[in-house]
Amino acid sequence: MNGDGEGGDAFAEFVARRGVDPAALAGDLAALWTFVAAHPTIADSAALAESAARFLGNAIILVHPAATWRSTPELEVGTNTRSVPVAGLVQGILAHPDRLEDFQEMLASWEQDDLDDQEMQEVLRDSSTPALVVPAVAYRRPTLPTHEYLDDDGRIIRYGRRWPDGVPPEEAYSRESHPERFAPLRGVVDALVEHLGDSYTVEVSAESAGEDARRIVMQPLTGAPITLTVTGPVVEVEAGELLRTVIPSCTCDACDETAESAADELERTLLAIAAGGLRERFPVGRRAWQLTELVSPEGEGRSSSAGPTAEMPEEVRERTASVLRDLDDGWWPAWLLRTASPA
Repeated sequence: MNGDGEGGDAFAEFVARRGVDPAALAGDLAALWTFVAAHPTIADSAALAESAARFLGNAIILVHPAATWRSTPELEVGTNTRSVPVAGLVQGILAHPDRLEDFQEMLASWEQDDLDDQEMQEVLRDSSTPALVVPAVAYRRPTLPTHEYLDDDGRIIRYGRRWPDGVPPEEAYSRESHPERFAPLRGVVDALVEHLGDSYTVEVSAESAGEDARRIVMQPLTGAPITLTVTGPVVEVEAGELLRTVIPSCTCDACDETAESAADELERTLLAIAAGGLRERFPVGRRAWQLTELVSPEGEGRSSSAGPTAEMPEEVRERTASVLRDLDDGWWPAWLLRTASPA
């Protein structure tokens, strides 16, 4: 244990003065929760509240030994799969003493989450390198229009850097101001579809998908097909058998996305898929999860996602598993380059 776990003595003395054995509380998280909830005066002293947080963090580590104190500005204990800000937990216990059962359920599932993460990390460590195919003519993003948006007080909103300390106010999570700032993403979609159609042998079709929405299907001769559904400010991407993502993933003010950041993600995703940088595996491991990886066309950037597969009929599951089993280590082949410019 590092120094972050030290400093629980003040809380231990507070417990002992009330006729309770601190060692017994340290080994019984339910009793510790109940004790904290019954003593709201803990919050009256910053020093005592911090000591209680450290004591609580050490008690969590006793229950889940894989957890350690984290090097973060907040007092946290955790593993790769989750982290518990113990100062916030003390406050949460005092504000919501009835949530003990939720806390116990989190602890009960933590070990399995760690095992799943370990299994997925082993799969990723064994990942091969795909053979990427990049067109001779590079994609160029169209110039995105600039526009100034104002808040309710008439001040310019500096999207993308609204929260210099990285901590948005709580109300920002439920507020969406100026979603029209993502309108330029439609031009990026058009430019990407044109570039991919000019560069690779792929059949492109488009149709209406309802009011103010359209669907674009790109079916290559080889490789993973892509379907784009453009609705309002977002683009839904479906590719291969499993990849499903929405760009931007969130339009709330707290996430502070911009048209530029959304364009970055959209370009990175589509160009990687066409170049042969999409890997999909299913089922994976004991829990029969799905795994997706994306490698940038330059081969330098790599991202992965693993988790439970969405509900699907049994015949679809079998077909998906069969399709992916026939791929080379899960890698979809690159789309075929065009040998000449399309007419």
